[in-house]
Amino acid sequence: MSRMPHIRPIWIVLVIVVVLAAWLASGMVGNTDQSAAEAAPKADKAEPVSVAVRTSTAESVWREVELNGRTAPDRAVTLRAQTAGRIESVQARRGARVNANDVLARIAVDDRSASRNEARAVVEQRRLQYEAVRKMSEKGYQTRTDLAQAKSDLEAAQAQLAEIQQDIDNTVIRAPFAGVLETRPVEIGDYVGVGDEIARVIQQDPFVVRGDLAEKDVAFVEPGQSGHARLIDGRTVDGTVRYVATEADEATRTYPVELEVDNPSGRLVSGASAKLILPLEEVEAHDVAADLLTLNEAGDMGIKTIGEDGRVAFHTADIVKSNDERLWLGGLPETVRLITTGQGFVRAGDPVRIADDADAAAGGAVAAPTQDDARPAANGADSDS
Repeated sequence: MSRMPHIRPIWIVLVIVVVLAAWLASGMVGNTDQSAAEAAPKADKAEPVSVAVRTSTAESVWREVELNGRTAPDRAVTLRAQTAGRIESVQARRGARVNANDVLARIAVDDRSASRNEARAVVEQRRLQYEAVRKMSEKGYQTRTDLAQAKSDLEAAQAQLAEIQQDIDNTVIRAPFAGVLETRPVEIGDYVGVGDEIARVIQQDPFVVRGDLAEKDVAFVEPGQSGHARLIDGRTVDGTVRYVATEADEATRTYPVELEVDNPSGRLVSGASAKLILPLEEVEAHDVAADLLTLNEAGDMGIKTIGEDGRVAFHTADIVKSNDERLWLGGLPETVRLITTGQGFVRAGDPVRIADDADAAAGGAVAAPTQDDARPAANGADSDS
């Protein structure tokens, strides 16, 4: 009698599990494909984002370059002793305003007066000897050689006297020009040698703002043209370019430039930071608010407009001129439609729905896009509008 094969229950359970898993998987794939097929038409049917625009026409402005600069005096001189001696008196304090030729300090004359009197006596003696020899020579009693020797002795005595007088004059230290006595490291009683510092005088009017021009800009700047500087305290001063280097600095490949500005009140100080702003060329540019700048997917800074086809166009910012609130952008068509609201929700090439001209002209806010409409640019590049 034959026997039926014995099938273990575990195998039956495994077969049932495999069949159920295959059935469930086929249902999930089908549902996924069906959901994707249903979602695609919805994405294609998304409404264009609503934006506000403003028509802008280019105007003539001067392209400017802004340089990191520093203030400096027009002239600054360190006065040093030209003769040795003891400081006898000081006539000006540090920080005092002085005029040209004002006495700043005196070195004691000491025995120089006696040397000068002796030299004067020698000069008088040599003069009398020369006159006597000259008269005798005219009568034939002295040779021409004797006359030449007497003249030489007189000139040597006069030179000696002039040297002593110059040494005495050097005991008086005078301001070479009008300015401010910046430093005076000597006091009464100090002994100074030849070459020791006595004082430093800085001319405060005019003052100079110095900067460095790039190679691409140096051809547009020349001495005599106007410019202005923005100081560290926020003030702006006008001036005239007085110097443009013709040879570049070997280390930086830049060209030093100097702007001369008036400083009648003496409020400008040397060595302070400043922004040197120089006009380069006259170009056509659009006046826009600084907050309209945005980023594209590549990270470039620029502005978005509406083209003739009604789609968004992105223009890289070519900043011609700027201030705290406004920008002037070059490189754009003569007339453009700037997106003033909603630029953070659209990308180049997107179709848009334009708000009423009245709302755009008034700068009114456009209703925020709905969740279906809002399609931020890739990587969130345009999230700040």
